[in-house]
Amino acid sequence: MLPTMAGAANRCVIPEYKFNMEQLTELLTYDRNHNPSKYAIVLVSEGAMFEGGEMIFESATTDAYGHRKLGGIGDLVSEELKKLSPKYNKGKAINVINQRLGYMVRGGNPDAIDSIVPMAYGNLALDLILHGIHGRLVVLKNGRYDNMPLDVIASSKKLVDVRKHYNIERLRPHYKSFEMKPLFIMTSDME
Repeated sequence: MLPTMAGAANRCVIPEYKFNMEQLTELLTYDRNHNPSKYAIVLVSEGAMFEGGEMIFESATTDAYGHRKLGGIGDLVSEELKKLSPKYNKGKAINVINQRLGYMVRGGNPDAIDSIVPMAYGNLALDLILHGIHGRLVVLKNGRYDNMPLDVIASSKKLVDVRKHYNIERLRPHYKSFEMKPLFIMTSDME
């Protein structure tokens, strides 16, 4: 959701909320038609699912832990957008460009946070080792560097709190107020 909040996309669909394809198409068509450049962007997270659908996997093969690799939801959303767009665009289909971002997003020039945080994590992890402390993970907690036991980190699945952080009518994060909020949403939910 962070790229959507940073203004890189108009809408985003996430694994924590099964989205309606008609609603997404209508919203994106509206966004496109109200943009002087005539484009709109949706971020589609791997693991996102259509209403009534299941997760889409790249293949039936599994990793060493028995997990299948997610992949392909973006392709399906792209096809459905093309198919449904005439209904919301005065009968005319809208061209859709589908781009898997994965490594492309990670390949940009680092900003200050991209440079400082890994250096701080590395130094804090080394400090733990030098003090003979094991079984802990360096984290950002309430906007501050800290460390936590690995079992706390691995004991539960980390999910977006849809009610708190995601607007299901607009298919995008809530933007109420950033006052007194942490830099990263998930840091506020850690105990």
